Amino acid sequence: MGRNKEEQARREGMAQALRVAKEKGIEGLETELKMRNITGLPCAVSKKAIDECLQRIKFNTIDTITIMAVYVLHCKFGFGKVRLDRFIKEFNFQTECLVEDYCTWDDLREEMRRECGIELSIRKNDRNVRTG
Repeated sequence: MGRNKEEQARREGMAQALRVAKEKGIEGLETELKMRNITGLPCAVSKKAIDECLQRIKFNTIDTITIMAVYVLHCKFGFGKVRLDRFIKEFNFQTECLVEDYCTWDDLREEMRRECGIELSIRKNDRNVRTG
């Protein structure tokens, strides 16, 4: 990166930090810096754009998991249209409960452990994302 572009990037970063500090205080700036360091996202990408992208990723994940579950229930367990429609409706309802914080993943895992003796886990994704 040329000297001028590097200096411009620094000024833009400082301006972004000032905006965040004015809007959300020092704690908000610390949160923003932590998120930026973890994700490696440049300052030019707004928090709103990040949130919109994450929302689309979540919906895409739900859609793909629904397709796989419906496929397995039909092909391997003989579910027909009526039972599949009931499954999809209930799956969407339970997903909404998670989204609206009426329950947590830990609640669901604990219920499956308690009622069925099945231990489920969620793989951790706690490594820093590297770009480039």
